[in-house]
Amino acid sequence: MTRSVERNSVQRGGRCGLTVWAFAALGLACAGSPAWAVDRIVLEVAQIEGSGTQVGGTTVTLDLSRNNPVAQVRAERVEMPQPLGPLRNVHFECTSLYIREPKVACREGRASADGGPTKSITLNIAAEYDTNTRSATAQGSGLPVAGGTAQFSGQADAKGWAVEGRANGLDIVQVRALVSPWFKAPTTLDFTGHIDVAGQASNRGDGLQVAADTTTQDFNLTNEDGTVVAENLITTLRTTATRTASNFELQGHLEGTSGQTLAGPVLLNLATNPITLDARGQLNGQSLLILDDITLTQKNLTQARGQARIALDETPRVVLAHVDLANLQFPAAYTSFLQIGLAATDFGQLKTTGSAHGSVDVNDNAVTQLALYVSGLNMEDAKKKFTMAGVNADLHWAKDENTQVTPSTVSWNSASAYGLTGGASRLEFRTRGLGFELTKPARLPVFDGAVVVNTLNTRNLGDEAAELDFDATLEPISMKLLSRAFGWPELNGQLGGRVPGLTYRNRVLTVEGDLVASVFDGSIVGRGLKIENPLGPWPRLLADVTARGLDLSLVTNTFEIGSITGRLDADVLGLELFNWSPVAFDARLYSTPEDSSKKLISAKAITSISNVGGGGSMVTQALQSGVLKFFDDYRYDRIGIACRLENEVCTMSGIEPAGVGYYLVRGRGLPRIDIIGNQGRVAWPQLLAQISSATQNAPVVE
Repeated sequence: MTRSVERNSVQRGGRCGLTVWAFAALGLACAGSPAWAVDRIVLEVAQIEGSGTQVGGTTVTLDLSRNNPVAQVRAERVEMPQPLGPLRNVHFECTSLYIREPKVACREGRASADGGPTKSITLNIAAEYDTNTRSATAQGSGLPVAGGTAQFSGQADAKGWAVEGRANGLDIVQVRALVSPWFKAPTTLDFTGHIDVAGQASNRGDGLQVAADTTTQDFNLTNEDGTVVAENLITTLRTTATRTASNFELQGHLEGTSGQTLAGPVLLNLATNPITLDARGQLNGQSLLILDDITLTQKNLTQARGQARIALDETPRVVLAHVDLANLQFPAAYTSFLQIGLAATDFGQLKTTGSAHGSVDVNDNAVTQLALYVSGLNMEDAKKKFTMAGVNADLHWAKDENTQVTPSTVSWNSASAYGLTGGASRLEFRTRGLGFELTKPARLPVFDGAVVVNTLNTRNLGDEAAELDFDATLEPISMKLLSRAFGWPELNGQLGGRVPGLTYRNRVLTVEGDLVASVFDGSIVGRGLKIENPLGPWPRLLADVTARGLDLSLVTNTFEIGSITGRLDADVLGLELFNWSPVAFDARLYSTPEDSSKKLISAKAITSISNVGGGGSMVTQALQSGVLKFFDDYRYDRIGIACRLENEVCTMSGIEPAGVGYYLVRGRGLPRIDIIGNQGRVAWPQLLAQISSATQNAPVVE
């Protein structure tokens, strides 16, 4: 005779575990007599409480009518502490039940529920309990988690517990939401990609121990400003953590073998320079990570070791850090740390070799001290605009301008820039904060001369309040060599003299003394030179320029205007350039007074000057007719031309009035020829066009 037993039970005060009811049911099943048998047991429990968990509306069903007993547990709700949260419609069914003292096991089962961190739970599960040893084991598989699947196994006994698991193909966006109750990534960072995770956790009486291996094949990261970026990273991260009385002891090992990362101006290509990072430290509470030992190796780039304290706030920051750079290798160092910052300059495509080492100190996310030692650095621009060879440097910098800093040095064997070349040189200086101070005069070779810098001090460099003091002497440099370097018409003479008292204050660059250059066997002097906003978009230059005793034969041999001999003076007063274009000046070019040298002017030069002053065609016609066509050169008494520029109009004049015009060239002797200008007011663009035509396309008079 077979009977079904149904029992309704409710809690009557105190706390009752679900396992008690389950084992009571199993006991009834095993205690049957030959007179009658139990084929179905149903236990209903109104509420169960224990260890901060409440289970309500529970039904336990044991079906013994089949060849293989089947057990089911249903619960309407399970209230668990956060962050696990509540579960609803909890259902567990064991389809392969094993009961044989001392073991009770579910060798094949299925569990499901709504809610929890993953919003829903479904998995295959198996478990076993040994009543003698009071030990339990469990395995689960097929659990959907964050777009992937997970499996786990665990055991527990009197000594403690241990669990291990694996999850594959997890979507990082979903993982971020899943772990947010325990760990919140900065809201300014966006992640995409997938990860695989394998981990173990245990507490066998010696404290909590956790280990995890995380692997990604397509990790991507970016911040709101686009200054921090990671693309398609292939990485492996192994972390271990041990719980102590006061903190977590941590160890980590990271390997990155592919992909790129960008942090400000720093670009790392992990395919070219794979990275290995090892770290050891402690996590105090949830907000302070102390790393006692950090070791970084990046193939063909760098080796470094250091320590750091990192605050894990909403925006993580480095509280303190010290890093020793054991080896920094070029060209990878240039590509990784310098090229992006220099991309918009002429130094954005350099070929480099050499090495460096040094140290860096960081406080509150800012570099506070830096020491860098450079050996055998060679740099060459791909466009040949810039080269340096044999660079050695001993650099020291501190953020605090009141800190005592070891003087720095930079030396090189040779250098070239924009066509200028020079030999070996050495700089000795001190730098801290936004300031730079040359501690000894420095001689910088340029062609056959040099620039000797006596004073070079800067303050607040890169700031609105930037200041500069500069003083230098020019050892004579060939103007021919300078002309070739800058693509000028070939000038004779030498550039020499002194650059005294150059200062920069309130965005104004001022030369307190005179700038003197010796050219065309004469001299050119600049006075009152001042440049407003020289580093801004609209610079303004003010100066007075005078020239004395220029050899006109040298001048006219340089420019294609014909031949003139004699000496020339010039005054360009009130010169004003806006964005490097003239907007005002009062200029006058005239024969040097008391000049006793021979004064001759060619027919071609006469035509060129006439084209500037007006009436060029008439002069050309006169030179090609009559007796004048037999002469190549003519004597003259004086030459002169003047232009006052205001409001883009040039008011022109010459040596003296000449009826309806003015003399540009006053002839002398026979045959005599005078050049008279007739243009009084000329638009500045038109005058520039006339000068250009006169110097480039002057007609040949035969």
